Amino acid sequence: MVGMEKSVSLEIKRQAVHIAVGIAAAFLVAKGVVDWKFFLPVLLAGTALSFVSVKKRLPVVSWFLEHFERRDSFPGKGALFLVAGMLLAVLLFERSIALASIMIVTFGDSISHVSGKLFGKIRHPLNKYKLVEGSILGSAAAAIGAAFFVQWQEAVPAAAIAMIVESFELKFRGMAVDDNLLIPLVAGLVISVIRVI
Repeated sequence: MVGMEKSVSLEIKRQAVHIAVGIAAAFLVAKGVVDWKFFLPVLLAGTALSFVSVKKRLPVVSWFLEHFERRDSFPGKGALFLVAGMLLAVLLFERSIALASIMIVTFGDSISHVSGKLFGKIRHPLNKYKLVEGSILGSAAAAIGAAFFVQWQEAVPAAAIAMIVESFELKFRGMAVDDNLLIPLVAGLVISVIRVI
């Protein structure tokens, strides 16, 4: 029971940071303060720090990793893929779609994880490690976040489809594609297709 409580506590802390970073990024992109030229060096610097932190303790960085990172993952993996997902969204899509995609990964991924751990009881038919309640609440939160930047008829299907695709645990060359990379790409693509048709 203690182990479970620690796991839930860690997940809540991780996802709170995830949401804070996502909202801050969306705000800065919306205001025109940052674009891909901001996200790329952040990603490169973060990757370098992550590799160094495997061998050497770094002030501040190591503290964050100890308090917010899962023990079984590469240091900073979630944060790096989140920045990579935002970078691709800003590069590939026009601003409103990029912002909606950032909000979908910000809220969809976080709320699905936390609500699944707290309230989930029904196993997801597409993924035995996920829970239906988490996916539903994550999709709803993602759609609400996206609707600040795109129309509801774009936000709802984009959030729902992105969260469904995320459930498949897709792999590329034998490696799982990270949710933080997959969700904004799928969401942005769905909105782009809706606008064409």
